[in-house]
Amino acid sequence: MIDQISVPGRWCMAGASAVFVGVVAAWWIAVPLSVALLAVPLRIADRRSRAVIALLLVAGVVSGSVSDARAAAKLAVDLPDGSVVVEAVVVRDPVAAWGDVAVVRPVSVDGMPWSGPNVAASPLVAGVEAGDTIRVVGTMHSRVRRIRTEQVAGTLRVASHLETRSSGNPFMAIGNQIRGRVRSTFGPATPASALATGLLIGDTAGVPAAELNDLRRSGLSHYVAVSGSNVAMFLLAWWFIGAPIAIRPRLRVAYGLVGLVVFAVATRWEPSVIRASVMAAVPLVGGLVGVPVDPWMALGTAVTILLLVSAELATSVGFLLSVLATGGVLIGVTAVRGRKPSWLWISLGATIGAQVAVSPLLLAVFGSIPLAAPLANLVAAPVVSITSFAAMIGVVVPALPLTSLALGGSQLVLHIARIGSGGPQLGTAAAIGVAAVAILVIFRPTRVLGMAVLVVVVVWTVDRPAVWPLEPTATVLDVGQGDAILLQDPSKASMLIDGGSDPAVLDVALRRNGVRSVDLVVVTHGDMDHAGGLVDLVGAGRAGAVWVGSWAPIDGLLGELIDRAEATGTPVREVAAGTRAQLGSMSIEVLGPTRRYKSDNDGSVVLLVEAGRSLLLPGDVEAVAQSDLPPVRPDVLVVPHHGSATTDLGWLAATVQDDAVLSYGPNRHGHPHPDIVALLEELGVMVRHTATAGDVSIPLGLAP
Repeated sequence: MIDQISVPGRWCMAGASAVFVGVVAAWWIAVPLSVALLAVPLRIADRRSRAVIALLLVAGVVSGSVSDARAAAKLAVDLPDGSVVVEAVVVRDPVAAWGDVAVVRPVSVDGMPWSGPNVAASPLVAGVEAGDTIRVVGTMHSRVRRIRTEQVAGTLRVASHLETRSSGNPFMAIGNQIRGRVRSTFGPATPASALATGLLIGDTAGVPAAELNDLRRSGLSHYVAVSGSNVAMFLLAWWFIGAPIAIRPRLRVAYGLVGLVVFAVATRWEPSVIRASVMAAVPLVGGLVGVPVDPWMALGTAVTILLLVSAELATSVGFLLSVLATGGVLIGVTAVRGRKPSWLWISLGATIGAQVAVSPLLLAVFGSIPLAAPLANLVAAPVVSITSFAAMIGVVVPALPLTSLALGGSQLVLHIARIGSGGPQLGTAAAIGVAAVAILVIFRPTRVLGMAVLVVVVVWTVDRPAVWPLEPTATVLDVGQGDAILLQDPSKASMLIDGGSDPAVLDVALRRNGVRSVDLVVVTHGDMDHAGGLVDLVGAGRAGAVWVGSWAPIDGLLGELIDRAEATGTPVREVAAGTRAQLGSMSIEVLGPTRRYKSDNDGSVVLLVEAGRSLLLPGDVEAVAQSDLPPVRPDVLVVPHHGSATTDLGWLAATVQDDAVLSYGPNRHGHPHPDIVALLEELGVMVRHTATAGDVSIPLGLAP
């Protein structure tokens, strides 16, 4: 396969590998891996290019070191204390799931110029976009965290807005106009219209979490991550619009480069966008100077340039997935070249190549690989191509038939994803087993027997999806001594409240209920038996968003969990009494905390869930916080604090109605307390114990 890559292509990929190894080595991350990777470029390069590779390796080390030092220096700047008037440029659009949090770069504080680090600002007024300049009154709080790909040094709590000015940058202005034009073209926000927007500019903010999960579990999520095809279509439209300007070749190239900048701005310069845009720019510049550029040269050159300019991209999952997928597509297409029918083999080669290339990273981040991905992609690829082309033309030249075609195609893609998401998932252990058997099949003479063994391994090791409930359901998971409550809606939306103490036990419990990832995780408080099991789930990017209590101390286990969430770009929102959300057909209301408490238990997030029936999830609240809660009588109560004696018996008698669940396992605390059990029995309440019954599933659909 290497022999089929051009010599310049090998050099460029060798150089890119050397820079990546240098950056990784500079951060002292996976040094053995770095040494192993370094052998690859040295092997495929000839003697003359090894000196260049060595220089690029050193350049990578320097880039990684400079990036690290630059970030540390910016974050070391002291933030102003107290109430301040801040003028700032919006770096990232506000994200509703984060509580309307936006990343901003302050340019002045109380009228004085300021060049400190980026901060997270919230809440912002509606309509604020990246590139806008805002002037607000607020309070600064220091805390280093990560908002998606942006590291911030603290939070700006906005008390009032004084002014908002649109960006004076022409690229930002045009990019924002394009985003607005795309959104307005497809009318009211629906899953189909949101997906059409995502296919064009990678903006998935309007796509419901359940549909995004379906796309990921079916292996189709890459269609809403901006790639080379998006860039190609945009450039075609860009050149079409500017045809009178771009008549001459040099003008066409210059105009195309401007278009790439506009496209990067419109798609909000996500790592995959930057990779695709720079990779597209390389052949444009090569054509301008008379140097032919093949795809491998473009990929290698783009990766080299980007890592030298922005070394932190080496830790971006989006960037790595984009690079690996592109390389996999190139390898897959090369491997099937010449086979007939070409359209079928190219589609299969590109799909399987990309899937194989990204599989190790998908396993590391998400813990599973969708086995149905090749088939789902084969079916969805032509639909996506037609849909994207119709959507693009419909944006440039508004026409109802094209818009309708784009929306219909988007709906069909969502349907394909929904079907594909029910397919088997290959977990990490299963993948290792399958890979080992596959090696035996390939390299041993007993291939028939090996194939039979491989089939058996696949059948018995894949994760078979459990049956999803047909009505809103709450399941109090059996995770031993601790709490973990799973909410599932027929729309495939899901929510997890706490996760017990053991990540492995939680993972098994979720799997037996057909869940790998959830749309929302609520951490009631930072105790090990509630938050310990969530660290790996959140750290693997398997949570759409995370809620924590407003006054919870951000340290210890809770601090680690938040750091993991922010490192994977998972939104983290602080909630208090009055916060509301909708999970499919289920209404979620936060009843507490109502204030700051001395006890962490009293500071637990308390949730009231309502569908046909109601469910109260009080965490570990004790008598003090219980007295602050509004009077409610839910159909089902998960008894606070595992049935501890810290519960006020009067409050319990006034709150419990028909059903109660005690979540606990073997413990030395005496949970549940005999007085709690006796009162529930005296009241005639149906009580179920996870310690004896295992998972307790409670349908919340129709009220009895």
